[in-house]
Amino acid sequence: MSKHNETHFTVYTKPVCVQCTATKREIKKHGGTFDEIDLTAPEQAEALEEFKAGASLQMPVVVGPDGLQWTGFRPDLIKWYLNRKEAA
Repeated sequence: MSKHNETHFTVYTKPVCVQCTATKREIKKHGGTFDEIDLTAPEQAEALEEFKAGASLQMPVVVGPDGLQWTGFRPDLIKWYLNRKEAA
């Protein structure tokens, strides 16, 4: 199965971010996969400005498998996606 399945997330993070760590841990705990993108990296300057312009100032910014985007630690949404996979 491709790593980009229905339980693959993109997690935009920053260093020393408790909610970022908790989000990544929760995804792994429930069998999901993710790409991590550090928004403080110089090559991510444009993405960081886009998030700021869209008022996404809280970290992490998470993009779900279907493109839904949220901020902060949201175990409810992570579990919702993973439960959908199990029901399929």
